[in-house]
Amino acid sequence: MLLKGLLTIVGLGTLAATQSPPTLSVVVNDASRVTPGSIYLAPNTVPGAGPYVFDLAGNTLFSGVGHISPGSIYDFRPCTYNKTVHFCLWQGTVALGYGNGSALVLNQYFLIEKAVSGVDYHEFDIKQSLDTTTGRVEDIALLTTYTPVRRDLSDYGISSDNDQGWVIDCHMRSVDLSSGKVLFDWSSLDHVPLNESLVLPTGGINGLSQQFAWDYFHLSSIARLESGDYLVSSRHTSTIYRVSGKDGSIVWRLGGKASNFKLKGFTFSSQHDVRVLKDKGGVLTLSLFDNAYNTFTDPQGESSGKIIELNTARKTARLLQQYNPPQSGFQSGDGGSVQVLPTGNVFIGWGSLPYVTEHTADGQLVYSAFFGAIGSSASSYRAFKAPFTGITPAN
Repeated sequence: MLLKGLLTIVGLGTLAATQSPPTLSVVVNDASRVTPGSIYLAPNTVPGAGPYVFDLAGNTLFSGVGHISPGSIYDFRPCTYNKTVHFCLWQGTVALGYGNGSALVLNQYFLIEKAVSGVDYHEFDIKQSLDTTTGRVEDIALLTTYTPVRRDLSDYGISSDNDQGWVIDCHMRSVDLSSGKVLFDWSSLDHVPLNESLVLPTGGINGLSQQFAWDYFHLSSIARLESGDYLVSSRHTSTIYRVSGKDGSIVWRLGGKASNFKLKGFTFSSQHDVRVLKDKGGVLTLSLFDNAYNTFTDPQGESSGKIIELNTARKTARLLQQYNPPQSGFQSGDGGSVQVLPTGNVFIGWGSLPYVTEHTADGQLVYSAFFGAIGSSASSYRAFKAPFTGITPAN
C-alpha cells in the first residue's frame, strides 16, 4: 500500500522555466473594493500549462512552465513551512479523475525543499501543530491517495476474475513533513459503504479492471478541525463527513443519501474545497464550492460558492451567503475553490471553467477575469489570491 509508515521525502533542485504563459484577461475590476494581492493559478490543458502568478491587471509576475517535466501542475499557492512563507503545488500524471505524483514545497527562490511522492492531487495542505512534549512546532501535511483494490461488486452486476471487481479506495493521511511519519490514515472503504455513492460504475470507471476501477467515493478535499477531527469531502456521494481523529469513525454526515442534518433552503452536490471558517460553541461555519453538477448524471443547476452554518446539536444547516458565477448558467464539472480573504471579500476559482472572481462579503461582484484563449478548454483545479513574495531571476 502506498505511503505505509514513512513517506518518501527528498530535497530536489532548481526550477527551470519559461514559455509564453496563458493570458489573464480582466473583465471587471472595481479597484476601490478589490482586495490587494496576486492571483495564483495552475492552468491545465492549454499551451504553456503550469504554475503562474498574475497581478490584478493580468500581467505575469511568475511563470514556472517547464520547471518539472513531464507532468501536470495542480493546487499552486503560498503555504507556511518551517515558520516561513513557501509555495506548495502538486506535480504528476492525471487520468480518469485522479493522479499519482509528488506534493512539493518550494522556497521564495522557487527551489524545491521538500517532495512527498506517491500522492494524489486532491489535497495538499500544511498545518502547524505544537508538540506539547518537545515544544516544537511541527509541519503536518494533509494528503490523499487513490488506490484501486479488488472488491465483490456482484450487487452492481460486475464480475471479473474470481467474481471480483475493482473499486478505488480513497485514503486521507496526516503526515509529519520533518520525519515522513504517517500520523493518521483513513480509508473510505473501511468507513463508507459502496451504496452511498451517487455515481454507479459505468464507462471509464466500470469496475471491470484495475485501470478502470469504480471511483465510488472521489475524495475532493480535507480540512482539520481544532478538536483533531477532520472534514472529508466526497464528490461522488455529495457528502461531507466529520471523521474522528482518534479512531476514524464517522461522527456525522452532511448531505448525500444519509445526511444527519436538515438542510434549510439550500442544497449542494459534487462539492469541492470544503474549509472551516469558524468552530465554536456547537456552531460550525464552512465555505465550499458547490459544483451542482455531476458528469455522470443530469446536471442539477448552477455552480456557486457557498458559506453555510451548521448547528451540530440541532443537526440543522443553513445558507449564510451564496456567490454566483459571472455569467448565468455556469456549471463547473470538476474542481473549484472558495477563499475568504482578510478583507472579508471572497475569491473564487471556477474549476473546469477558466474564470476567477472576487465578491464582497454580501455577494457583489467586484473582480472577474478569465485565462486562456476564448473558447479554450483551460482549467485550474483551484485558484488563490495572496501577496507575491517570490524572488524570480528577473528580480
